[in-house]
Amino acid sequence: MEDNAKREKIAAAKKKLKQFQKSGRARSVSRTRDSSEREVQKENEPIEKIGRKSSPVEQKISTPEITNSPPAASEAFSEHASPNNGDCERTTASTESLHQLSRQINGMLLESGAILDGDDSTRSGMQELEERNRDLAALLEKHVQTNEHLNAQNQQLREHSKALQDQLEAERNLFHEKQKKDIGSLKEQLQVHIQTIGILVAEKTELQSQVSQSQRVSDQRIEEIEELNGRLKASRQRVSDLERSLSTSSQSSQNLQRSAAEHSKEVERLKMDLYNSKKHKEELQQQTLELREQLQLKTSENGSLQVSVNDLEKRLEMAELYAQQLSSENENSQGNFEVLNNLQKERDSLVERLKQHEDLNQKLQQERDQVTEQYQQYTEQLRHQTQQLTQQITVLTGEREQLLNRQHDLEGSLIELQRKLEDYGNAPAAPAVEPQTPAVPPEVEQELESLRCNMAQATETLESQVRDNMQLSRLLEEKEDRISLLERTVEEMDQREGDQAQLLESVQSDRTALSRALTQNKDLKGQLSELQAGFVKMSNDNMEIVTRLQAEQHALGELQAQLASKDSELTDLKQMLSAKETEMSQLREASQHLEKESYQQDQIKDRLRHYEAQAQLVDTLQNELTSAQDMMEALTTQNSELRTMLIKATEIKPGNQSNNDGLDDDTDKTNARDEIIQSLQDTIKQLESERGSMYENLKEQRQLSDRLGIQIADLNEELIRKTADSQPAEGENPPISRSEYLQLRTAMEMIQEKYLHVMQDKAELSDKADQLEHLVLQLQGESETIGEYISLYHHQRALLQQRESQKNDYIAQLAGDREQLQDKLGELQVLVMQLLGERSMLHSYTEESHSSPVQGLQQHHEEKQHHRPANGVASPHDSEWPDYTSSESDTDSEVEPIVGGQQGPSTPDLQDAHFSPHLSSLPDGTQPNSAVVENGHGDGGTGDHHDEHHHSHYSHHHHHRHRHHSHHSHHEAESLEKDGTARKILTLLTELGHSHIVEQIPLIDRNFLPCKFCKGAVQIV
Repeated sequence: MEDNAKREKIAAAKKKLKQFQKSGRARSVSRTRDSSEREVQKENEPIEKIGRKSSPVEQKISTPEITNSPPAASEAFSEHASPNNGDCERTTASTESLHQLSRQINGMLLESGAILDGDDSTRSGMQELEERNRDLAALLEKHVQTNEHLNAQNQQLREHSKALQDQLEAERNLFHEKQKKDIGSLKEQLQVHIQTIGILVAEKTELQSQVSQSQRVSDQRIEEIEELNGRLKASRQRVSDLERSLSTSSQSSQNLQRSAAEHSKEVERLKMDLYNSKKHKEELQQQTLELREQLQLKTSENGSLQVSVNDLEKRLEMAELYAQQLSSENENSQGNFEVLNNLQKERDSLVERLKQHEDLNQKLQQERDQVTEQYQQYTEQLRHQTQQLTQQITVLTGEREQLLNRQHDLEGSLIELQRKLEDYGNAPAAPAVEPQTPAVPPEVEQELESLRCNMAQATETLESQVRDNMQLSRLLEEKEDRISLLERTVEEMDQREGDQAQLLESVQSDRTALSRALTQNKDLKGQLSELQAGFVKMSNDNMEIVTRLQAEQHALGELQAQLASKDSELTDLKQMLSAKETEMSQLREASQHLEKESYQQDQIKDRLRHYEAQAQLVDTLQNELTSAQDMMEALTTQNSELRTMLIKATEIKPGNQSNNDGLDDDTDKTNARDEIIQSLQDTIKQLESERGSMYENLKEQRQLSDRLGIQIADLNEELIRKTADSQPAEGENPPISRSEYLQLRTAMEMIQEKYLHVMQDKAELSDKADQLEHLVLQLQGESETIGEYISLYHHQRALLQQRESQKNDYIAQLAGDREQLQDKLGELQVLVMQLLGERSMLHSYTEESHSSPVQGLQQHHEEKQHHRPANGVASPHDSEWPDYTSSESDTDSEVEPIVGGQQGPSTPDLQDAHFSPHLSSLPDGTQPNSAVVENGHGDGGTGDHHDEHHHSHYSHHHHHRHRHHSHHSHHEAESLEKDGTARKILTLLTELGHSHIVEQIPLIDRNFLPCKFCKGAVQIV
């Protein structure tokens, strides 16, 4: 807007300048016209008075007046060509008119003597006047050329200044574009960091969900542990472990409370920082408002100063015009040099400003780098915090696993204790049974006694009971063994009795210890239940503390995000402030420049006033000159009248007396005229001396004005420095009253409420964003699967197209091979016919061939239908090519026995079937190839597959035929050495047999099933 206003003001000033120049031209033209009309009237008056009675003397007088017209015309022309130089030319014209008047007066003084001399003097005067006119015209041309040169230089300087302004605008635009690009890149980086923060928040939520799940699992396990603890018995180690865990948990809870307190302190500190930053922001906003108001004031002052500058420029132009009228060529050149120096100074100042802008740009880049470094440090801090949180989570999970392991160990120890207790419970039953065992020895003694009596009886009845003795001996041996065992058992029991007593004592002591242990276990169970309740409470408290910690960490993360956003806003505000400060510095510089310009304008005003005063003097001098010119004109008129009177006096000669009287009158008139001329010369000299003094005064006043301007500029610089020094003192914050403080407090509370509402909205939006991100991830997975399907489809399509191109190439190669084989077969048929003609077998063969041509054709057609594949699946005989001879038998062809000179045992029907399609129209000598072609393409409904099988069958048949021919060629080599046609036939057969062109190409898969809807084969995915 300010630029538009400046442009409009400049355009209005230019219009006013043009109007002023037009009015100046019109005035100059009217003045020249008036002066020319006056001169013409003044010149015509004496001419009308004199008429035809004028003498050569009058011509002398009139010629300078007439010769004055070319300068006037040249002056008019120069005024028309360059209106700015009109006043200068007017002054030069006035001085030249004065010179001409002085010369005319001198000429009038000399005219009295020139009357007697005659026409020579008049001619010399005319020549002098013409030379003078030429000199004046040359001077005029020089003046015009110098003016044009100066105008061109002025135009060049203006163009140069415009180019510099354009360069400045372009550089400003580039600087703004760079700033926009930098801001855009920073915004993109901010968005990327925001996205990363969102991802970290999502990961944090996932980790929190995992922690909650693990906590639920741990709760379930804790419940199971409680149920098991109802069955188990606690031990002192468990108590000590629990006490240690309690101490560690209490320490961890204390540490957590300390960390929570520290976090709360940090939150309060951050809140205070926020409050201070908001206060600083409000102060900065107030400062910006004040700066904007100052800017508006400066712009208004600038507009007014521009208007005054435009007025002063107009006055300056007028003053320069007057100064050009009064100054000479040297002074004009000095003024141009001054203008050039001023322009060079302006260029230097612009270069300095450019350097300042570049320095500011470098400073801004450094600040941007500092901001990026701070942001990186902030991200690193966040990363460290997340790492610390993950470490804490891992530590907690390790502790939980240790607790679980301890529980399992305790369970195992309790189970072992239960087993021991059961063993101790079963132990007293054994001693009750064992004391009955000492009843065994008396029975043994009785048995011994019975055995002794039996022995006595046995000794008495040895002879009768030998066998019984043997048996009894065996029984005795067994009993002895048993007795030894019993003795051993007795000894062991004796030993065990002492052990049993010890065992009883130990059992009793164990029972007492068990009763005591049971009581202690009961007490420990109570203590355990209490400890478990305390542990549950502690775990719940820890869970609550963890949840609070998580909530506080979440709040801290949000606050940190807010602080980051506030930091970014502060950086933006700092950048805006730096930009505003740069603008303010620019505006200050502009204001200083404007103040300098205003002081310069004041100096110019003073100069203009001085020039106006001098112009008034010049006007008075011009008035005096005009009056002097009027006097001169009056004197010239009087001189002309006197001349007429003199001429009349010379013509009329009444007598001596009258002559004497006339001489007296002439002497009186000449004396009066001399006196008038002398007085006029004196006045002219006075005017010239006054003009010289005026020039000297002008120079002195200019020097004084320059000195005063320099002094005023120094004073202005001192004033600007003083104001710049006094500005920081004025920019201090004033004291705040109680009412203003209350207003600020209410505003702050409202801002805090708005901030909380905005943060809640932001949290909701972040949750929605997380849900949307989850949906986006699902959609991305689905889109990736769809893309994989599409890529697989494209891959299959490319494979099918590749196979189709291979198939087409294969068919084309087969067609070429087919044509070659057809040509070779035609040649072979011709050679066979030649050989048959040579062997005088052609007549009988043609009769046999004419007997059954239709049968051969039908058989060949049936064979082709038999070899046609169904739905692209090859038949069992698809590798065999259908023979051109239409024979399916593996017997040798008719060509080989004919070539060998032997007729094979084949029947005439087979022979007819063998040669009937080829020799059905042989008398013309042109049909065999066509017959072959018809045989090759007999079935128009067959496609490419039929052609492929046909060619493959042909190649196989000829390969087989070549093998059979190679078998018989050893026996028939001697009979074929002298036969040329037979050799040709053999070479052709070898070529046909060795044609492996079809076999070299990899055939397409036999199981190539064409799809019903698309091209190519069906592939199983």
